[in-house]
Order: sequence, then structure tokens, then C-alpha cells
Amino acid sequence: MNLAAKQGYHCFRLGISTSSFLYVMPRELVQLSVIAAQRGKASVFDARQNDAMKSFMCELMKAVNSSSIVSMECYHSLSWKKEPIVEIVLDNPQVELWSVHAPYGRWFNPSSPEQESRNGALAACMDAVDVAVRIGAGIVVVHPGADIPYDEPREVRLKYAIEVLKQVAGIAGENGIKVAVEPMPLSEIGNTLEEIFTIIDGVNSPNIGINFDTNHLFPPETIPDLIRRCRDLILSVHISDQDGQERHWLPFEGTLNWQQVLSALAEVGYYGPLIYEAHVRDAKSCAEVVRRIEENYVRLIKLAKCDTVKPLST
Repeated sequence: MNLAAKQGYHCFRLGISTSSFLYVMPRELVQLSVIAAQRGKASVFDARQNDAMKSFMCELMKAVNSSSIVSMECYHSLSWKKEPIVEIVLDNPQVELWSVHAPYGRWFNPSSPEQESRNGALAACMDAVDVAVRIGAGIVVVHPGADIPYDEPREVRLKYAIEVLKQVAGIAGENGIKVAVEPMPLSEIGNTLEEIFTIIDGVNSPNIGINFDTNHLFPPETIPDLIRRCRDLILSVHISDQDGQERHWLPFEGTLNWQQVLSALAEVGYYGPLIYEAHVRDAKSCAEVVRRIEENYVRLIKLAKCDTVKPLST
């Protein structure tokens, strides 16, 4: 457990997304799941690939469980068999299972004019809700759109996203799960806070809010004020650095002012985990990814005024 948590302070505890391990995951599995889903339909793993995924998740959880990481977000895919992966995650976890990231891509796009894609998005989000319930996570993170060109007007695609996410929020709410809509970085629906607010207002459910990703809104110098605009809608936070483009760098590798970012999060009353969604591209193992993120967090948390944060309730 990190120092702030040991001392009883709710001070931006260290979190990690399993997508931070993307560059140490076997490339075949990345191609068949993440990349395939972005370009078309994710492939379904065969028996050998599912065995490889189980081995990778065992390595990942061993690295996380033996670290100072306090919270974890589980990236979910429909490519692999979820039963064995859920079992591995739940095998004596030493971290808070904070959130589940729903699948996304062309055929998991709630704002798509293609009905098949909207159906896929709904099914994928429902599957993520099921995983969240089973592992005890309280949040499902969803992408409201995908970077696919369509002729359909944006206002129509916003309505599609609202229709799908309203159903997701309803089922999630019945299961005590919150839905965190993530702002997007490219041309997709949700690439401005205005569109995110429109979606949240349209869904109009008490369990919907924002997953604020510091890597998905631009320019970087506006991030602190954008956090203040979101205020208590922020349910979770993805941490990575940028330079005006989507980079997923570790903090201090880009141009974000991290002291201002942490100050803004404190101002709006967010003291959940900082979920690192940073790609450590030159790492050789899951253990190295964890070590690099731990070292980065030590530098980052020094910028936060933890002594002014209220103690955790006991």
C-alpha cells in the first residue's frame, strides 16, 4: 500500500489499468483483440491463445499484487474466455478492483449509425457490467464513440449514443454499478466536454458520470480548467501525459502541468485513485511496467498536498 494510504489519507492512491501492460502482452493477442476491435470485429481466441492469455494474466496479477499499487482497472475484451480471467483476478487479489473498461471499436460503437455496431456496443457494455459485478468493481468505463468516419450528422450520432448508454446505465444501476463516460481524442463522438455533458444530460441517470482521461482532451494547458468544469461528475481518472496529441506517455514525458492537474482534482473533490493508463513501450516484463509506474508515481505524488487532504473515515 502506498505511503498516503498507510498514513490514513485519501491522497490520490496509485492505480493502474491493465492496458498499461499492452506492450508486454504477447503481440498475437494484442492484434487479435485490441487492434482487431478498433479496425473491425475482435477475433475470438482459440484454445492455445486462451492459454497464452491466462499465462499473461497470471504474470500481470503477480506483478500487481506484489507492488505498492492500491487500485486496478481491468480492461475487458470479448476475444478471450472471461471465466478463467475472472478467476485469476479474484485469486487472492492484493489490490482494490476499482473499475472495468468496456470493449470499444468499430463494432462496439454506441454512436454508430449501423445498428449492428450499436447492438455490439450494448452487448459489450453489458458483459463489462457482469464482470464488474463479479469482481466487485464499482465502475464501468465506456467510450461513447469510435474514430470511424460517417456521413450521419453528429447530433444524430449523439442521440444514438444516448439511447445505448441509457440502457447500459439502467442495467448497471440495478447492479449498483456506476457508468463513467470517457472523453475521446479524435473525431469520435465525445471529443469535447460539451458532447460528454450532452450525453450525460440525455441519459439522465444518477449513476452516470465521467472518466476523465488527461490524454484525451487538448491542448494540454487546458486540462486543469476542464477538470474544474466537470466537478463532481468525475467518477474516475486516467493518468498519462501528452503534448497536444494522444500519446499515453508516463507523466513528465509530455507537457502537462501535473501540479496544476492534481490541484484541480483536489479542488473538485476527487480523491479516488489515479489510474495509470500509460504505455511503457520499452518494458520487457509486467514487473518492469509496475516498477516504472511506481517510480513515476513517487515523483508525481510529491506534487500533491497530501497533508491538506481529509483523513479517511474509520
